[in-house]
Amino acid sequence: MKDKLLQISSAFAIQKIYINLTKKLSEKGYDQIIYVPVRNSAQLNGNRDDTIPNCEYVYSHVLKDNFLFKLRFRRKLKIIYNDLLSKVEIGSVGLVHAHFLFSDGGVAYLIKKKFGIPYVVSVRATDLFYFFKLMVHERKFGNQIMSSAERVIFINPTYVNLFKKKYLSSFFKDFDNKVAVIPNAVDQKWFATNSRVKTISEPLKLLYVGQIIKRKKLDVVIKAMKLFNAKSNHKATLDIVGSGPFLKDVEKLFDENVKYLGRISDFKVLQGIFDSCHIFAMPSIKETFGLVYIEAMSQGLPILYCKDEAVDGFFENNTVGVAIKASDPEDTLRGIEQIIGNYQEMSKKARIESVAFTWEKISEKFHAIYEEAIR
Repeated sequence: MKDKLLQISSAFAIQKIYINLTKKLSEKGYDQIIYVPVRNSAQLNGNRDDTIPNCEYVYSHVLKDNFLFKLRFRRKLKIIYNDLLSKVEIGSVGLVHAHFLFSDGGVAYLIKKKFGIPYVVSVRATDLFYFFKLMVHERKFGNQIMSSAERVIFINPTYVNLFKKKYLSSFFKDFDNKVAVIPNAVDQKWFATNSRVKTISEPLKLLYVGQIIKRKKLDVVIKAMKLFNAKSNHKATLDIVGSGPFLKDVEKLFDENVKYLGRISDFKVLQGIFDSCHIFAMPSIKETFGLVYIEAMSQGLPILYCKDEAVDGFFENNTVGVAIKASDPEDTLRGIEQIIGNYQEMSKKARIESVAFTWEKISEKFHAIYEEAIR
């Protein structure tokens, strides 16, 4: 692509997946402008990497972290749009990738309307569970953003089906032709470790890694572990890595079989914890994808995940793990027992399937989408 790729990414400063994509696209020869609207000065230059060639960063403290600003969505869009035009040489842009449908895609829509520059747009959990679900008056606009895009990228197939069932407007006739499913990718370091096909030993070690917030359903995992210990002749334990506002609630459920390890940022320590455990369990709801499932799989851990959420739809059930019902300790126990019954095969399959989620392979999918969009 001879013109520049403009990425509009309101989460760039706080999520590393975007800088990893930027790096891979640079290796493929893209000249990029990364426009990052932020809510506070602490986020300025977040995740910036000046070693990436042909990449211009434009951070702007243009957002306000208050409810009224979020509520006035169209006014917010106009502010971001005008700010972007004042700081980006729009004439040098050949394609826009907006990483959230409403917050970023709305700006890309206005750019195309004014300048005719094509765009692709990604749809994430925030778009579905906040904008489409709660801001009913903006549903038509969300469909217009998608309809005007060259391609629409969902992170998982489950959310494609959810959107079609609940929110697809009748005027959006070519939805199926525009949709692509491209998941997030995992850092290459997870594949550089000497992971192996695992075997179960006593005790059975469950693992939870993630934010400790209500929708992640850590409480369900703890209850399922207790059910296992009450019903089985074997013992299960649970290692917990992470922190968050729901910790005080789940601490009430802790017993001698729960080990809380707090937040861990050291990769080697974290990888060692994965290696020491047998099953990764996080029946999270409203989960766009969940990189941690793939990280666990790369280390040979079968996974427990919520049906119709996150990685569900990428794998056939009972191959790399088990899809379970939301908020159901009994069904989570069933999932644990199913994994135990076919453990080595699931461990082997998990490790093999995880390789499809490297940045090299995922960036190739984006490259193909971009090339198609500018033809």
